[in-house]
Amino acid sequence: MRVPSLPVFGIYQIPFQTDAPGITVSVESGLATSTYRRTSPEGTLAKRLGYREGRVIINPVEPINLPTEVTGMLEFHFMPVTMRPNSRITICLKFPVEIGVFVGADDNYTLLDVFSLARPKYSLYGTPEKGVITRHVECEVYEDAPPTNPLEEGVLFLTLRNSGRDWIEVTRAVFESSALRLFYDKTVAMAGEMEVFSRMVAETKVIDRPPEEGMKQALRVYPTKKSLIPERPPFMMEYGVGD
Repeated sequence: MRVPSLPVFGIYQIPFQTDAPGITVSVESGLATSTYRRTSPEGTLAKRLGYREGRVIINPVEPINLPTEVTGMLEFHFMPVTMRPNSRITICLKFPVEIGVFVGADDNYTLLDVFSLARPKYSLYGTPEKGVITRHVECEVYEDAPPTNPLEEGVLFLTLRNSGRDWIEVTRAVFESSALRLFYDKTVAMAGEMEVFSRMVAETKVIDRPPEEGMKQALRVYPTKKSLIPERPPFMMEYGVGD
């Protein structure tokens, strides 16, 4: 068994057990099968696996899967950031983390379980007629990466760019879930960009590279569920960047 860089996160060989405060994940081998068990604040889950050897991958995943897949959008709402015309700044925002358990090898893997220590909240971005439901994250603004519990929260390194000629106040950023790329080592993080064109229109995208050197890219839930649906281009925010 390989020791993970964080409690619970890592690659395990069956049989194994890993523990963290409030969490126990294990797979016990039988004669021809094995049994997966997970205990967390959400409750206890057990599944029978049709083999007794193999590997299990546990890592942070995009926070839009629980309690069910209500939405594919992640919205950050934060303290107002006032930007000069044609300016650029990078801020740090916390976001909730869900924990995914996968079985398989290389690119051939499937999701076995997903759970979380964070309670999800939802909101509407846009109008009731044409807006989108989002997983809502209310967060503080940090200049540098804040301390986190990596089993519960990660850090978004968000680069804001005001491309317009007017002063802009930014309080929200919305991302499409198929674009999310999480990385982890001693912390969980992702990097994104938001280009603001006006008070009403902006474009967001996630950067497909680790925010900090040495971080590993996490397996994602999205490809295991929607492998036949093409991933979308950067998301265009058309209902405002402020309150």
